[in-house]
Order: sequence, then structure tokens, then C-alpha cells
Amino acid sequence: MLYELRTYTCKPGTVQTVLSLWKNEGEAMLEPYFKMVGQWTCEAGDVNRIVTLWAFDSFEHRREMRKQLLVHPGFAEYLSRCRECYLSQESEILTATCLSPLQ
Repeated sequence: MLYELRTYTCKPGTVQTVLSLWKNEGEAMLEPYFKMVGQWTCEAGDVNRIVTLWAFDSFEHRREMRKQLLVHPGFAEYLSRCRECYLSQESEILTATCLSPLQ
């Protein structure tokens, strides 16, 4: 199993806008392609962040799912609206250690 930890740093005051877009538009588009393990906002430090953990079978599976999502009808427009709220986006590819309850 492969995990992607994605952190979106939003412009101040836009976290709820992004979460609303995600819930009302993005969730239905993302669900067939990406398996969300969890999503959080930050309560301390940089409070303008949304952190999402995705699970994939392999790096190739991730690549194929992203490829399909990018041509999903309406996804480009949705992504454009979200990106208006972002200052930055970081992505880390993670593999579980033998101690992790998530394998």
C-alpha cells in the first residue's frame, strides 16, 4: 500500500470555501479514483492548511487514477476554483513501516 499525504496551504479565510467546494463538487468526482484515509485542518501553527491522506495500491495505481481523474468531466473547472484559494500545495509519498497499523 502506498499513501500520499497532501497539504494545501490556503489563503487566509478560504479554508471553509475549499472544504465546501470539496464537499459539494469534488467529493463525488474524487471518490471513484482516490481512497481518502482521512482529512484534517490545522488548529495550531499554520491554521490555513488542509491535510489529506490518500491510499493507493501502488505508485502505478496512483498514476493511473490521477490520469483518469484529470479527464473526468467538470474536474478541471472544479480544480481551477479550488486553486484560486491555494497559496501552495505539497505532496509526500509515504510507505508504511512494520510498526504502522496502516499497511
